[in-house]
Amino acid sequence: MRRLGIDLGATRTGLALSDPMGITCSPLPVIVERDQVKILARVVEVARENEVDEIVVGLPRPLRGGSNPQLECAERFAESLRALGGFRVSGWDERFTTKLAERGRSRTTAQDSVAACYMLQGYLDSIATIRSDI
Repeated sequence: MRRLGIDLGATRTGLALSDPMGITCSPLPVIVERDQVKILARVVEVARENEVDEIVVGLPRPLRGGSNPQLECAERFAESLRALGGFRVSGWDERFTTKLAERGRSRTTAQDSVAACYMLQGYLDSIATIRSDI
């Protein structure tokens, strides 16, 4: 099952794609766009081009719990994807993925997709753990 990870940002949206077995992932080119409708259309296009079964949206949860504007935006984006149909849509905690992507590097647009990759890999690893426990 192929999965697409999304690190939604105000200006740049990082994407990561799993291998067909859903074990590892790789970063894809960043979407540089502010318009949510255009981002949504591009995500769907990438998902269809890569025969994605599930889209995993990174959820920037606050450390202290509760909500924040970024989390609400990501949740609305995930809901918009669900409304389109054709893909399973899940959310996954993306805390610290940007910091991991920035570690030891100067700021580049590719870091947004590296952050998406960290988030998606965490999701893939969690699924593998559940399968191995059965």
